[in-house]
Amino acid sequence: MEVKILKNKTEMSKAAAAYGAEVLRKVLAEKGAVNMITATAPSQFEMMSFLVQEPGIDWSKVEMFHLDEYVNLPETHPASFRKYLKERFVAKTNVGKAHFVDGTKENIAFLTEE
Repeated sequence: MEVKILKNKTEMSKAAAAYGAEVLRKVLAEKGAVNMITATAPSQFEMMSFLVQEPGIDWSKVEMFHLDEYVNLPETHPASFRKYLKERFVAKTNVGKAHFVDGTKENIAFLTEE
C-alpha cells in the first residue's frame, strides 16, 4: 500500500478521485464494464464532486451499488444518502445502473426481532 500525505482535504479528495477514475478506466478498458460501491458520508462528498468531473469514463457501463442509508429516513429528507447520490452522482454521470439502499421501515422489517 502506498501512503500519500497531502496538504489538505481538497488535495486528498482530488487525489482519491483521480485514483478511483484511473481504476474505473482501466477496468472498463479490460472488461468492458465495471461494478462500483459508493459510500456516502461527509468524508466522501468532496471526493465524489471531483470524481464526476473525471474525463474518459464511460459511465453507461458502470453499475453502482449504494453502500449505506439511515434507518427510517425517507429519500425526500435532505440527509438521505439516496437523495445525495441521485442528485450529485447519478444525475451527473448517467451511470448505467444504480442500486440503492432503502432504509425505510417497510424494507428493514427483517432486521428486527418480533
